[in-house]
Parts: sequence; structure tokens; C-alpha cells
Amino acid sequence: MRRILAALLCLLLSGPAWAGDCPLDLGHGTGIVIFSDRYMLALRPEPMRVEVGQPFSLLMNVCTKDGEPAELVDVEVTLDEGAHADTPRVLPEDNGRYRVEGLMLPTPGSWELAFDVRTGDGKVERLTHDIVLK
Repeated sequence: MRRILAALLCLLLSGPAWAGDCPLDLGHGTGIVIFSDRYMLALRPEPMRVEVGQPFSLLMNVCTKDGEPAELVDVEVTLDEGAHADTPRVLPEDNGRYRVEGLMLPTPGSWELAFDVRTGDGKVERLTHDIVLK
């Protein structure tokens, strides 16, 4: 699965359709890319291995499908039973890059990461990604 994700990420990074000001490259040749009709999110945890009860951050690029930077409005983390993790801090950097700090998944389970993204027209869209911790 990791090889497939890495190959997909390399393919996306090499294509001319993503030539805007918002690169998906997060370094280290790893990461996850999430797509919607309007947006692309590239994210990589730091440290690379997420452990139960251990703090981690996300390094993210948030872009429109035209390759322009988009605004990361909020991040929410929810356990499949409805429990919430602490509210993380979203720290903006340049050109659609963000650092999300204060993340910790306190128990094993299926966690949903929800990302609210907005562009200049004011519309907000939620993109999600599941993380399963054992």
C-alpha cells in the first residue's frame, strides 16, 4: 500500500497540471494526498510513525486543483465512537503550506481527520482521512 501511495504521489508531483504556486512535495518522498472536486491536500505526520498517546504534527500543503494555495480553516479529529481528540492548532506558512500542531490520538481505534478548506469565494468544503491505530 505504501508503494502505491508513494508512486501516486510521485506521479502527481511530476505532472504539469499541478504546476501552480502550491506544490504537493512535503519532502522525504512520503505523504498522503487527499482529493475532492475542488481541492488537494498533501499531508505528512511528524514524526512519521503515529503512536497511541504520543503527540504528533502534520505538515500540509492545501491547494485548489488549479494548483493555487487554499486556506485551511480548521482541523477536527474524531474517534469512530464519537469521542474527540484535543483541538489542534493550525499554523499557516507560505503558499498554502500549514503546520498542524497539538495532535494526539489517546486510544486505539479508527480516527477520522477532518480538514475544512476555503478559497476566495468563501465556500468551505470538508475533506477527511481515516487513521486506524492498534
